[in-house]
Amino acid sequence: MDIWKEFEHNEITHSGAHYLMTIHKLIDEEGYARVSDVARSMHITPGSASIMIKSLKEKGYLEEDRNRFLRLTDEGNRLAQSVSSHRQTLITFLQDVLHIDAEKAEIDACKIEHLISTETGDRMELFLKFLLSGESDAKAFLKMYWDTLESELKSA
Repeated sequence: MDIWKEFEHNEITHSGAHYLMTIHKLIDEEGYARVSDVARSMHITPGSASIMIKSLKEKGYLEEDRNRFLRLTDEGNRLAQSVSSHRQTLITFLQDVLHIDAEKAEIDACKIEHLISTETGDRMELFLKFLLSGESDAKAFLKMYWDTLESELKSA
């Protein structure tokens, strides 16, 4: 198997994931989302938004009613929540465990969030919960890691 080809088999593209998360957020905050709202929120043209939204509808992630209000399908909602959860897990891991600064952590999490499988995201979340649980073994592990990290950074 050519593992590198698996990149092409992602459930959704980077842009598609951001559209779904934006629509999810708009509906949560405003109660509705239209193409123009998505475009404004993402700082893109309505024409660009319309093209991606058409693709997401064809894939079964979105529906649009006769009044042009967008709605995530169950699958679209699942995917938006999964990517959002992966993003938050990655940000927390990068900042709180690896001590990456907040801006870089957000950028890197954004690059990765839609690429990992649900299984990997779920396992990473469980691992992170353990690491940050405050249990003595987790605390000892983190202290050893952070001491090693500090030592490596000083010698670099």
